[in-house]
Amino acid sequence: MIIVVIKSALRNVVFFWLPLCLLGASLNFALLRMFSGLPPKLAETSRDIAIYRRAGEAILAGEVPYRDFFIEYPPGSLPAFVPPALFTESREAYAAFFASEMALVLVAALVFMAYAARTLGRWWPFPASVFTVAALLLYPIAVTRYDAIVALTLAAATALIIVPAYGGARAATALTVAWASLGFGAAAKLVPALATLPLALLTDYREGARTLKEAARGFAVFFGVMAVFFLPAFLFGGERFVESFTYHANRGLQLESLTSSVLMKLGWLEGGVPEYGAFDVRGRGVDFLSALSLPLTVALLVVTVAVMYREHRKDRLEPEQFPRFAAALLLAFMLGFKVLSPQYVIWLLPLVPLSVGGAWGLGVSAVFLAICWMTAQVYPYHYLEIVQGRPPGTDILLGRNLLLVILWALMLSLPAGSKPGREPADKPVVTKGGEP
Repeated sequence: MIIVVIKSALRNVVFFWLPLCLLGASLNFALLRMFSGLPPKLAETSRDIAIYRRAGEAILAGEVPYRDFFIEYPPGSLPAFVPPALFTESREAYAAFFASEMALVLVAALVFMAYAARTLGRWWPFPASVFTVAALLLYPIAVTRYDAIVALTLAAATALIIVPAYGGARAATALTVAWASLGFGAAAKLVPALATLPLALLTDYREGARTLKEAARGFAVFFGVMAVFFLPAFLFGGERFVESFTYHANRGLQLESLTSSVLMKLGWLEGGVPEYGAFDVRGRGVDFLSALSLPLTVALLVVTVAVMYREHRKDRLEPEQFPRFAAALLLAFMLGFKVLSPQYVIWLLPLVPLSVGGAWGLGVSAVFLAICWMTAQVYPYHYLEIVQGRPPGTDILLGRNLLLVILWALMLSLPAGSKPGREPADKPVVTKGGEP
């Protein structure tokens, strides 16, 4: 028995952990090497890095966020800005430290995603490779924005949902931590809150349909974690904390958004105006589509939830479908909202490669990798062309956004995957008489 356990552990190390560690180390090295080749305007002198550094240094100086200095990001983002400021003195050193921090966060997300893929019984090197290639394609923004934290919280939640379902871990504890992970992600950038919807509707793999009580307990954990960050920020920041939300609500139609790319192709735009750290567009139909952003986003989310709820009603919404519907909800938000920043694609890194296996997985991964490549072409390589309304930048932007629409449609139409051929280890054995 001991020999069997040792052989199993060695096999686990040789065929999973060792190659995964090598892949993670390669991703970390490649990201940092690519970062070192970025021009200063995309790295140490970029607006985002400057905001992060200013916030980190202000906190270390004893200033209270929102009250003493304004920052446009939610309070859960602040812990990521402090360590680079603590150990560096120049903007170049801060940018390099922050990039190293985000590279490690992406590696951690890769580990969670690969572990979930293996638990699902899939050939884990494929989704792990898709994640790695996608992150490298996004290198101009992958480690210069804090959105890697959102990817990590989604990856951790996915693994914590899938592993107890198929691996025999303690499900209740794992699910509680999954809710907490999404709570932290939402405290950092709000959008992971959308992923709570498929989690609440998942078919319980122990006792049938999840009860309302269990969902309520999960949301209590989720909002409890958010309150840890939001309540002090509101108590100390007051109106300026609320202003950090109205700041984004008051933004205009962003240059890279889906509706903007359509207007651009129709020739209805008069150009872009630098506002809110990005370019908002001006021209025919802009005001109408900007006002339409909220109802359009809600409509896309409703369609996504309707498809997800249909699967739930048919008892087909299993834990393995969580990444699929979480990705669909994030895509619905990205497509409908008036702001579609390039870093938003980072949120999808741990979700899309896990959305489906087999031939469908190959097709979905190909579309996703094309999106990542085109996103880097949009920003920074062809951004000036897009601002000026000139091809091929405008064509690349429209093509990228249409691929996002296709990816969203794929997430809604994918066939339900087959479960791995093993039962949860903690599932009770039922005797012939019906008693456990």
